[in-house]
Amino acid sequence: MPHEEFLARVPIFSACTPEEIAAIAAVAQESFFDAGQIVVTQGTPGQAFYLVMEGTVEYSRDGSVLGTFGPGEFFGEMSLLDEAPRSATVRATGQTWCLMLSSWDFKALLMKKPEIAIKLLEVLSRRIRVSNERVGL
Repeated sequence: MPHEEFLARVPIFSACTPEEIAAIAAVAQESFFDAGQIVVTQGTPGQAFYLVMEGTVEYSRDGSVLGTFGPGEFFGEMSLLDEAPRSATVRATGQTWCLMLSSWDFKALLMKKPEIAIKLLEVLSRRIRVSNERVGL
């Protein structure tokens, strides 16, 4: 499946047109990880978003495994906008192929195509609104 099809399924990119998804895919890089290799480490600055294309990764916090992500699942989407510390360590459980989008490449793309930023803000605003409604704010 082409990168664009995977990216189009990511909720934060759901409002993007096929052309905008293609522009995002053009700045993404393929990353390969061996079994046991750490993808990101808890507490370090977040600098990239990862979309699992093949394989599986497990995520843990403070040494306790919390779950796994497989093909089509993603992590680090907030790292595209800020460099807050990672909330979990993510490790490949076997040969894993990810599509990686660095925050600096993504921000450079947003400067060229601000319409993507507007759509991203709309999606994030909806997600915050739903979250606030769940907790009664």
